[in-house]
Formats: sequence, C-alpha cells, structure tokens
Amino acid sequence: MNKKTANRASKRASKASPWSKVSRTGSGLHVEDFVTFRLTRLSNALRTNVTKRYLEEFGLSLPEWRLLALVTRFSPLRFSELTARSNMDKGQVSRTLRVMTKRGLTKTKTLKRGSAYAEALAAPVVVSVTAKGKALYKSVLPTAQRRQAEILLTLSESERVALYNTLDKLFSVYGAGISDDVE
Repeated sequence: MNKKTANRASKRASKASPWSKVSRTGSGLHVEDFVTFRLTRLSNALRTNVTKRYLEEFGLSLPEWRLLALVTRFSPLRFSELTARSNMDKGQVSRTLRVMTKRGLTKTKTLKRGSAYAEALAAPVVVSVTAKGKALYKSVLPTAQRRQAEILLTLSESERVALYNTLDKLFSVYGAGISDDVE
C-alpha cells in the first residue's frame, strides 16, 4: 500500500462508526451505513478494480473464471450443483458454459434416465473441465492468489482474522443453503 492510500485509510479509520451504537430498530442508520450496501459496494469495487483487471489478461470474464474455478475444483459436477455453488442464476450459468464449451474449456454430458416419465423431465447435465480448461486455470490461479493476498495484506493480521471470523459468523447465520463460491 502506498503512502497516499495509507493516509486515506487512516483518515477513514479515525471516523466514528455509525455501527458502534446500533439500536434494535436501526433508526440511526442511513442507507450508506447498511451492512448490505457497504458489502455490495466493496464487492463491486474489488471485482472491478482487482479481479476483472487480471482476468482481462487471460481473456476471461468474471462468470467464466468463477465457473472454470469451480468446475476444475469439483469436476465432474451436475449443472444444478454448479449453479448453486456459483451463486449465479441458471440462465447465466447456461450462457457462460456455452461460451466456455465453444472455447474448449469445459464439456457437458447429458445423463440418460431409466423411464419414459423420467425422460420427460429435464435430464441432468454433468459439467467437467477439459485439459485446455485445466491449463488455463493453472495459469490464472497464481495471479488470482497474488491479487487476493494483496487485498488481505492491506489489513493487519488481527484485522484479517477479525474480518474472516465476522464474515464467517454472518454467513453461518444468513447463508443457509448457499454454497461457497470462488473468485
């Protein structure tokens, strides 16, 4: 972190937190103080200023990277599981997989079911990574890891531990039924 960034961070840290004395009604909170607002804003900023920048070097979009990382880690996996793990909607997963399959990064296989009734239902689709996809993943991963480390090293060790524990606690309460995703 450069000196200018450190000074800005220091000034922000000394500002009084609107969260220090929150009532049960939340009546003193403004929309920009909402946890959801601040986390979304930070997530969007990190995605735009960090993740998208290094993915451009590898010719990947954020959805492609997310799916490539998940398929590489858990391959083969059902389309429905990939959708749940990625926290993306089915349409976006489907469109992204079509592009990735055309690029030779992933492949899909439709599983046959036993009965005519079962055939009338949507047949399960299994997604797996190709050798080309695995190679691309292995080339992107060190850059992704380094950039994530840069973000984390903006914080002190105690801040990193506190943030991890805080996010983990919030997810354990509010994240029921949602799988972890990778960025």
